[in-house]
Amino acid sequence: MRNNINKYIDIILLSLIFFYPALANEQFNFDAAEIKISNDGNQVLGYGGGIVTTYEGDQIIADQFLYNKLTNILEAIGSVKFTDNLGKTNIFSDKAIYFKNDEKLLSQGNSKAINPKNSITADDLIYDKTKNIFNAKKNVEVIDHEKDTIINSENISYFKNIEKVYSSGETKVFVEKKYEFQSSDVTLLRNTSELFSKKKTLIRDNNENLYELSNFHYSIKKKNLKGKNLKIYAKVDEDKTDEYFFSEGFFNLKDKKFIAKETKIKIHKDIFDNKENDPRLYGASSRGDNIETIVGNGVFTSCKISEKRTPWCIKSKKIIHDKIKKNLVYKNAILKVYDVPILYFPKFFHPDPTVKRRTGFLQPQFNNSKTLGSSLYIPYFKTLGNDRDLTFKPTIFENDKYIFQNEFRKKNKESSLITDISLTKGYKSPTDVEKKSISHFFLDYYKNLKFTNYQDSKIEAKIQRVSNDTYLKVFQNNLFTTPVMPENKDVMESSLDLNLEKDDLIFSSGVKVYENLGVRNSDRYQFVFPYYDFNKDLLNDNIDGSINFSSSGNNKLIETNKLITTINNSLNYSSEDFISKQGFKNNFGVYLKNFNKVSKNDPIYTSSPQINGASMINFESSYPLVKIFKTNREFLTPRLSLRLNPFNNMEDHSDQSKIITADNIFTINRLGTSNSFESGKSLTLGLDYKFDPIESMSSSKEINIKDKFLEFKLATVIRDKEETNIPISSTINRKNSNLFGSINNNLLDNINIGYNFSIDNNMKTISLHSLDTEISINNFVTNFNYIEERNEIGSTHMLSNTTEYKIEDYASIKFSTRRNKSINLTEYYDLSYEYKNDCLTAALKFKKTFYQDNDLVPSEDLFFTVTLIPLTTYEREIYKRNKGWFR
Repeated sequence: MRNNINKYIDIILLSLIFFYPALANEQFNFDAAEIKISNDGNQVLGYGGGIVTTYEGDQIIADQFLYNKLTNILEAIGSVKFTDNLGKTNIFSDKAIYFKNDEKLLSQGNSKAINPKNSITADDLIYDKTKNIFNAKKNVEVIDHEKDTIINSENISYFKNIEKVYSSGETKVFVEKKYEFQSSDVTLLRNTSELFSKKKTLIRDNNENLYELSNFHYSIKKKNLKGKNLKIYAKVDEDKTDEYFFSEGFFNLKDKKFIAKETKIKIHKDIFDNKENDPRLYGASSRGDNIETIVGNGVFTSCKISEKRTPWCIKSKKIIHDKIKKNLVYKNAILKVYDVPILYFPKFFHPDPTVKRRTGFLQPQFNNSKTLGSSLYIPYFKTLGNDRDLTFKPTIFENDKYIFQNEFRKKNKESSLITDISLTKGYKSPTDVEKKSISHFFLDYYKNLKFTNYQDSKIEAKIQRVSNDTYLKVFQNNLFTTPVMPENKDVMESSLDLNLEKDDLIFSSGVKVYENLGVRNSDRYQFVFPYYDFNKDLLNDNIDGSINFSSSGNNKLIETNKLITTINNSLNYSSEDFISKQGFKNNFGVYLKNFNKVSKNDPIYTSSPQINGASMINFESSYPLVKIFKTNREFLTPRLSLRLNPFNNMEDHSDQSKIITADNIFTINRLGTSNSFESGKSLTLGLDYKFDPIESMSSSKEINIKDKFLEFKLATVIRDKEETNIPISSTINRKNSNLFGSINNNLLDNINIGYNFSIDNNMKTISLHSLDTEISINNFVTNFNYIEERNEIGSTHMLSNTTEYKIEDYASIKFSTRRNKSINLTEYYDLSYEYKNDCLTAALKFKKTFYQDNDLVPSEDLFFTVTLIPLTTYEREIYKRNKGWFR
């Protein structure tokens, strides 16, 4: 009977284990595919996946379970999911340990806690259910969906009851995809949307600006940032950054408002086109919004930061940056130079450094001209649209003289136009009886035609007009600064040109008008209308060398009624260099020209068409020799050029001034004539020598020591007979020309010498000296230039010198003079003392001129100049003495 009862009890127990949910303890309910009970019922194992439900209704889903009834600890392994029904929180992990007595859940491996407000991802996670606290460690990320905030750290705690998130150690916080905070020990209060830390912090925004703070407090909802020792690195361009420092401040990032204590603003270095500048604005306090920024007790300067005193600064009770008008406005401002008050301004303003184009006054200047006197230059800039603007440049002189100048600019991607017009009122030269008005008009136009068959296609126009011959010389001293100012002050040019270019072809055509200043009115103009130039390389794989065809022509009217029409065609062949077995380097060339001319009222050319041909055959050979030592190389190259003009039909150029030197004697067109080749047969002989120090890099490689060499050249021309049509000044018209030579010595550290000479073939008379010497010893630098031309070469005899001595890094004394020894006259003396650094230039200059040309008279001037970059230039005359000075 008892055995039957025991069997009955075993059947009931097995049925409870395998066919019904097992009740292991009143605190857990197990529902698993397979359950094993051991250790006298104190240990329950669950397999094959299942669900464990707590008495409070929490659920744990996992692949396996291990429950210890004695310790009341449940382990869940594999695809774990814990659901807190009261807290509406789900926790996922690879493994979880639930300490039921302490109501703590330890999540291990790929842990993630999710609730409707946020989520926490980490390697390990501890959930204190009683205190409702989450603590995550290793690779932690907290995503706050309501605040659009992400927090990354290695240790983060979430106090859910008070909605506080706290990170321990290094932390990154991303707010609204706009700001990235890098800090330590960061706190997020979710109820009040506050983010703060007492540790050093870096903040980056989506405009690539960087903020550094010793601590911070940020309101996510109100966009308010508070902090101490705040540095802002504001990106201006790819490689340009402005820096801001505030000892303590409050900033509204939404409305762009702020108020701060001690303020330092450093603008990027080259904003005034000088990389040595350190433009900056310092103040005791500052505040601002979208409209303006106000700096209290501010100081502005552009000077380089150094331990020495600042060369200049503007100190102001209040500096206002008007962001709408883009002005910097100073109230009760004092200009100081080396801490010495110079000028007081009740109110002063100028455009802020960001302004590139804006209507308003530009930098004023105080100037001095030895012909016109002292003046005040006040330019005014006016924008007329995105692609055009105008600068009005009035200049006011002493004694009722005025200059009204206008510069108009229009520029876009494919074209540009600059015009400059000026009128001077009250001008009176030494040769005038009464005052008069003088003027100029300059224009420069460019247009890209964008022809599809050409790499470059453009049209250019130029107009240059002045009212009197010495106009540009009178106004050359810093007056009329304009990009269209003519470089040549003696010849004005007006033109319209078309230029086309592609790989093997160049074509240009147009009309030109030249005005020779200083000659009588009937002879001063030269008209070229039209002209053309054509140049094309003729490529042929079957020809060893290169072939070039060129053609040019013009219709020229000179001296009122002389009309000359010319068309010149050239066909040139030049072989490739070929080297003989003996080491000679050879080259062969054939040059053909066709000249077509017709004229009217010209004493040389007739009214009937003239067609002439010319040719030149040239053979060149050289024998390069080199000797290499450990510390230097020597090159010796004998050269020769054999030239033949078969038709010997050169036009008469005997009276033209043409100078031959050792540097140009081997060029094909060494006489610079466009309509003929030099006549006859000639043999040009030359010898080139070069001493070149080297520095060994390895046993097999050598490189030149930079800029160290000694070079010597000699050359002469031999003919079978004298040629009367070749310019006499060249001396190559004779059977034996002069001996031409040059020496360039750049071996010494302190002396550089360049010398050109031309010696008569009897080796007794030197016809040409040209010496350039530079001597530099420590802070002393002097340059001598001497030129003397004799006999048929010319009559120039000139000596000039420029000497400069640097007293210190920023101060120097400079002296220059030039003496015309042909007439035994010193043309000028210039002596100046200059102090110059990155932001200030001050100079005391003495000038004495002996030159006279109509309006330009001999004079003595002593004046003082100071330039404050970028504010203004001031020039004041101290002493003046001259003859015929106009009033």
